[in-house]
Amino acid sequence: MAQDPITSVTMARSSPKKIEVSGFVGGLSVSQDLGTAENIFQTVTGEANNVPFGKYLGFRASYALTERVVAEFNFSRGDNTYSFQVNDNTADQADLGEQFNVQQSVWSGNIIYQFPFEIGLVPYGTCGFGRLQQKPNSPIAGMESVTGNDFNFGGGLKYFLQNPVWLGIRFDIRYHIVSDGLAFVGNSADPNGAAVTVGAVLRFF
Repeated sequence: MAQDPITSVTMARSSPKKIEVSGFVGGLSVSQDLGTAENIFQTVTGEANNVPFGKYLGFRASYALTERVVAEFNFSRGDNTYSFQVNDNTADQADLGEQFNVQQSVWSGNIIYQFPFEIGLVPYGTCGFGRLQQKPNSPIAGMESVTGNDFNFGGGLKYFLQNPVWLGIRFDIRYHIVSDGLAFVGNSADPNGAAVTVGAVLRFF
């Protein structure tokens, strides 16, 4: 007996696939206090709080341990622009504006717990650990490159098409807390921020 094509498509969409690969674009918003640097002429304050979303891209690869539990590897890279304020001891305070560009690179391993539906909709939650490196495009004294431990958590939504069933779209938001980041000499920074991404996802086997 021939199988009903609608039933066949539904089964294909809902059947678990072991491997998924996705690419994404989005934005990374950063909050970070770079501390203060001073000499006899001026004081520079590096409060880089609420930096707007900068460009952000990367990829993810995952393996399904069960239908609901997934192990995932992530790599992403973004650029953010920081602003500084200078308090001149002999003149007045000045805002230098957005002049300090920083690359943010993240490597992390995550566990995903997902809730697949037969209609191709897959909401999920996730948390993971990794490393985040901050590197200025134009280094200044004492601020060349810093790598810290990254903890992230969040969730998202995947939706797989009816045809082809192996292709889908994905929306994801994750909050990052990092142990160490760029700061002026003698200061320390604990950056954090949110990454919002959207992209395509392919599933195999």
